Amino acid sequence: MNTLYANNKKMKKIVDLSLFILAVSLLSYSAKENSKPILKFNPDGKFKIVQFTDVHFQYGSYRSDSALVIIKTVIAAEKPDLVVLTGDIVCSKNTAKAWISLSKVLIDAGIPWAVTLGNHDREYEMTEEQIMKTIVGMPFNLTENGPKKISGIGNYILEIQSSKSSKTEALLYCFDSRRAYPPTHDTGMSDWIRSDQINWYTGHSNKFTRANGGNPLPALAFFHIPLPEYKEIIGKGSTIGIQEETPCSSAINSGLYAAMFDSKDVMGVFVGHDHNDNYIGCLHNICLAYGNVTDRQCYGKIGRGARVIELYEGERKFDTWILKLYECDRDKDTWLPVSNCQPKFVVSYPDSFKENSAGK
Repeated sequence: MNTLYANNKKMKKIVDLSLFILAVSLLSYSAKENSKPILKFNPDGKFKIVQFTDVHFQYGSYRSDSALVIIKTVIAAEKPDLVVLTGDIVCSKNTAKAWISLSKVLIDAGIPWAVTLGNHDREYEMTEEQIMKTIVGMPFNLTENGPKKISGIGNYILEIQSSKSSKTEALLYCFDSRRAYPPTHDTGMSDWIRSDQINWYTGHSNKFTRANGGNPLPALAFFHIPLPEYKEIIGKGSTIGIQEETPCSSAINSGLYAAMFDSKDVMGVFVGHDHNDNYIGCLHNICLAYGNVTDRQCYGKIGRGARVIELYEGERKFDTWILKLYECDRDKDTWLPVSNCQPKFVVSYPDSFKENSAGK
């Protein structure tokens, strides 16, 4: 028993030393100039994004290691141009070590990646500012702190360039949807995206539109907590995917959807937060979509996987689908690979949602 304890203690020291060396090397790497990747459409005029959400990574947990297997497998199979993680990514003691451990998987993949924080990310040993200080500037990471004078942290814009030039052809808006409130709060259980964040978005959207000769650039938006409008697409004929829980959005509607509708650039919004939902629908020409929960040790019984999104250069068009890799039930400790990993709930915007274009 003493020998086993000594071996475990020795192994922990080796792991901790490895993470320390990795952290030092990452800091050294991030200090180099011109290490930030540039996003561009492929020569075939496409740009592929993989969305992982609700990874709920815990340091030193074999169940969390299972979630990392999903991340590695999907990236290897899809070869995306960008990975976006939409919140509740690390939910763990040893928070800094957990972030470094998870980040290593993304760095090793050599794919650009970006993060929007969720409500649970800031509930452990690090504030959102400390999390950003840890990950911003890591290899291939495009996450930004965002403007200091507006609410939240991690409000930023990613530009996707033309396949043939440096001209911006599409935009990705990343928002901090902020915290969750305790159940006793009189405005519901979720915070909301504030008016100064919306003003920041509309200001930049108008600027990009003017620079593009008055034509709004095709755009997507990513954050964690769904908008209240997600409830409006439930039951629509063209809504597709699994909806087993009511969207846990804020009781306060601050008007982000209306701002996007007025700006006419955002084609789709992609969130997480609700583990039993992975549906997508369209409301007045804006798609509202969930990713697919990735973690093994959080609630939810719809399976574990990811969402894939593929943009088309020069068009207001994207395809998207769900990849389900494992059946999962945390309470029963079920974790079984699925027999069929083919894309599920495949849609193409705008063609799959023509009825919504007519206001139905």
